[in-house]
Amino acid sequence: MTLTRLQSGIGTLLFEAVTAASIGDVRLGCAYQLRSGRSSTVQHSADRRTAPPGETRRPILLAQRQQFERVEVDLRQSPELERLVIFGFSGNEADIRWAGTLVVTTFGGARIELPIELPPSNAVAVLASVYNLRGEFVLRSEMDLVGRTIQEACRGYGFDRITWLDESHPVD
Repeated sequence: MTLTRLQSGIGTLLFEAVTAASIGDVRLGCAYQLRSGRSSTVQHSADRRTAPPGETRRPILLAQRQQFERVEVDLRQSPELERLVIFGFSGNEADIRWAGTLVVTTFGGARIELPIELPPSNAVAVLASVYNLRGEFVLRSEMDLVGRTIQEACRGYGFDRITWLDESHPVD
């Protein structure tokens, strides 16, 4: 799905993993690449809640938890964002019986619901990707189990410029 220039540049784009507690401890994160080439991740559960780190102005990405884990993209800064992927993983490393919905909400309140239908696994699932093409965001449903670690999932989607401290935490 392609968001218009207006939808890609005003307000926020919100990704929220809406899942039942019975499927497992689902956590959400995001790998991103800026136009400058800088890449890293944001994850509420890893206390990496804003991106890019160390910036004094408003963050481009914000990871938080309300009823469900969520990632927000500040669309006023969308020209700086090249691409991102939203991934889900098990917070306790146990198998997840993947089910639920990745809900994407635009500033105007439009909702895009991406069903999460994957086989049970403790692999990292890349749920969606977003690419900035000439000022318009292209949103893709991926629903792809990629490796056992966040590092493997990021590399599987071309985020190979990230330097890693361990399999879950990048070095910024």
